[in-house]
Amino acid sequence: MIRMRAVVVGGGLAGLSAAIQLAVDGASVLVIESNRTLGGRVRIEDSGDWILDSGLHLMRRRGPFQQLQRRLRAPRVLGKRWDSAKLVGVGCDNRRARDVLSSMRLDAGNVAERAIVPTGGWSSLIDRMITSAKEMGVEFTFETEAKGLLLNGDNKVRAVITNADEIECDCLVLAIPPKPAAKLLESAKLSTTELDACTEQRVAALDAALTGKPMRPYSGYFDERSGVLVIDQSKPDRLPQRGSEDECTLLHAVSLNAEGEEGLNAIKEFLDSHCSGWRNMVAIRRSTKSVMLHPSKLDERVNGRLYITNRIALAGTHVLTPHTLSDASVDSGRKAAKLLMNR
Repeated sequence: MIRMRAVVVGGGLAGLSAAIQLAVDGASVLVIESNRTLGGRVRIEDSGDWILDSGLHLMRRRGPFQQLQRRLRAPRVLGKRWDSAKLVGVGCDNRRARDVLSSMRLDAGNVAERAIVPTGGWSSLIDRMITSAKEMGVEFTFETEAKGLLLNGDNKVRAVITNADEIECDCLVLAIPPKPAAKLLESAKLSTTELDACTEQRVAALDAALTGKPMRPYSGYFDERSGVLVIDQSKPDRLPQRGSEDECTLLHAVSLNAEGEEGLNAIKEFLDSHCSGWRNMVAIRRSTKSVMLHPSKLDERVNGRLYITNRIALAGTHVLTPHTLSDASVDSGRKAAKLLMNR
């Protein structure tokens, strides 16, 4: 029996989820990643003895991401419940604050869910996925940029052109944001109208390890006026050896209304007014003026099977799914794989 040759462009959550599902379903899988490491935007940065994720990441209890981790037999990294009951709304009720946290959108509906802080940080979850993918025979190529696509006479994908080679394939998952995905599809003279309509939301963010508890007794705040969302993700496994959850804070803040200096200033002003003395407690601090939070607005999301007749499926948070954030990435990745393997 000839195994289907599947290529996945993008080694973030959506790409890894697609690769694992393709391998489970019997395909020979190659993941093309433009960076030196996998994990996309959730990959952690070196913070010494602290485990300080880049950005505000919580896992949804019983969501697609947690379910996948359980299937990969990774119970040790699933973590403990985050205390959402102590998330306080400023200028709004606490339910509104929980809804915004669950979707990271100001136009959130009623989506509040129970959240979990992953043991060992977000990278521990990514590492479990990478290990599982390799055990299933998935191959990876790094620092490789997909430049274009080639179709056969039946208008189905037959190869991906990279900066290093031409990689033949029988099917393809594009697990990358709308703009680079559209560029690849345009190279094969395919229409990209829906992807072109996607509008990025970029925000400012601040992550800090603090030797104190300036938010006590709360686990976080959401300020309706400024759009600032800030939470404490401190857990014993994320702190230095002598650190205590009762004495340290792992602060993650984002300005949902603005990016750049305006967004960072909004975060700092809110912290100054609600987390007195936080500046004097900083052990590690990381400021990001502009980072992509969402690749599209909710009403701009596209159907993952848009190019299925070309044996191409789309994956990522810009793809239609009942879920949000990391759950949307995992769900769309797995569904993209199943779409291709079931044809």
